[in-house]
Order: sequence, then C-alpha cells, then structure tokens
Amino acid sequence: MSLELTVEDSLLLEKHRLERLRSFFADTLAKCCLHLDRNNSLKIHCSEPWMVDQLLSEIEQLRWYVWILVGAKRLSICFAQEEVYRASTRKPSKRSQRLHTA
Repeated sequence: MSLELTVEDSLLLEKHRLERLRSFFADTLAKCCLHLDRNNSLKIHCSEPWMVDQLLSEIEQLRWYVWILVGAKRLSICFAQEEVYRASTRKPSKRSQRLHTA
C-alpha cells in the first residue's frame, strides 16, 4: 500500500478543502466560483456585487480561513471579470520581518 498521494487524491483533497471553506461562508461562497491555481492563490469569482460586499466586510476572517483551510498564500476576489481585491492571506509578524531584514 502506497502512502504517496496520487493526482486524484490531491484533487479530492483540494475539493474537500474548498467545500470546507464554503461551509464557513455559506451565504456568499455557495454562489461563487472558487479556483485554486498552481501558485497557491485562491481566486473567488462572484456573480453579484452584494457577494463582494459581504466578503469584503469579513475580509480578515476570510483571509484567515483561506490560509488555514485551503493553504493558499494569496487571495483574490473578482467581479465581472475584474479583480477587485487581492492580498496575502497572512500578514508577516514583526518577528518574521526582523528575521528577513537581519
């Protein structure tokens, strides 16, 4: 029995992680298209402006859940084929900033 993940295993795991994310933002994400690309960025495509407004009102929580549940490094929210929001899912802490500058 192999312990390595197959392509099918990885796709199934990704699907379940995105479904879990949807469950925390059920009112809006249930109607949005989610796409996790190879660069580990999650794009959320919204079909209605109220969905964008709702997600932006909960952006700190959304960024946290995207990082914890999906493992994405970046988050984008799109409406009418335009990106209206883009950010890292994690803000670097002061300690990590000092480590990078030292």
